Amino acid sequence: MALGDLEQVTLFALVKLGGTGHGAAIASEIEESTGRRVAPGALYTVLQRMADKGYVEGWIGDSTPERGGNRRKLYRVLPDGARALQSWYDGIQSVARGTADRLRELAAGEGS
Repeated sequence: MALGDLEQVTLFALVKLGGTGHGAAIASEIEESTGRRVAPGALYTVLQRMADKGYVEGWIGDSTPERGGNRRKLYRVLPDGARALQSWYDGIQSVARGTADRLRELAAGEGS
C-alpha cells in the first residue's frame, strides 16, 4: 500500500523520536526536519489512518506532573509501518540513484 507524503514524514518523525512519540513531539520533529508546520487536525487524522492500516498504534499514557496530571496520547511505529516506510525509502533510493548531479543542474536552471 502506498504512503502519502504526510504519512511518510510522520513515520520518519516517529522513527527519529525513537519509534514512539506524542502528537506535539511528532509535529515539532516534522517542522524541524521539513520547515513545514503541520496542523494538529491533519496530524491526528493521518495518525488514525495509519492506525487503521496497522502502521502505528496509539494509547493513552500515564499522567505526568509536567502536564498538571493530564495524560497524553502516544503513538508507536508497528512492524508493518516500518516495513512500508522501508519499502518506500528503498524504492526512492533506487529510482534516484545516480541523479543527484543532474538534479542539481536542473534545479539551478542549467542544461534545460
